[in-house]
Amino acid sequence: MDIASASKNPMDPAFSAALPWAQIDTVLFDMDGTLLDLHFDNRFWRELIPDEYALMHAHEPEAARQRLFAEMERIRGRLQWYCLDHWVRFTGLDLLALKQRLAGHIAFQPYATHVLDTLRLQGKRLVLVTNAHPEVFAFKHAHTQIGDHLDQVVSAHTLDCAKEEPCFWERLQRVERHHTGRTLLVDDNLVALGTAREAGVRHLRGMRFPDTRGPALESVEFHLLESLAELLPDRLLHR
Repeated sequence: MDIASASKNPMDPAFSAALPWAQIDTVLFDMDGTLLDLHFDNRFWRELIPDEYALMHAHEPEAARQRLFAEMERIRGRLQWYCLDHWVRFTGLDLLALKQRLAGHIAFQPYATHVLDTLRLQGKRLVLVTNAHPEVFAFKHAHTQIGDHLDQVVSAHTLDCAKEEPCFWERLQRVERHHTGRTLLVDDNLVALGTAREAGVRHLRGMRFPDTRGPALESVEFHLLESLAELLPDRLLHR
């Protein structure tokens, strides 16, 4: 049996569509691309920042763009990639001021608040686990009040470890005790899902469309949600 066939075994909790909610106490949600539409971040990092950095280096705009993209590749998946302070130092740009330009594009994923509020009514503990810098979370909370729908917010910067690294999941237990066998993680980051699985998180879901205007993700390892509505049984979805 090849890996794709093995991963799609309906008995595998990582790939089964239906969730055994009676066996889940804690739900860990990612922020960007999971609860919030990744369209804002994609426009910011793929369009606005390269344009502004090239403008700052108008004598060599294309070389500047290439430097920026090379740095992104160099630290991708590491905590630095998500560090506001690192990118302010590297680019010399006021990133929070630039984010404000695109603030109108910050939006919840479809059904996000309904799912969060429904799960909370069902007695589940809802925890945001994000690689985003605390100042970035604060900026997005100011525009969405996302934190009001959650019981706890944990930034990778607080733990000094990105979600792609095993140390994040070890250190998470220090600030948010949870039974990994009774925990669900919903995240658009497939590497983070894999690392969480290695740490013992039993129930795992990805996102098919992190950017609602972008291409679909594919995975042979994890069940990808068409939307967050898929988390809820019909009897709760339409309440």
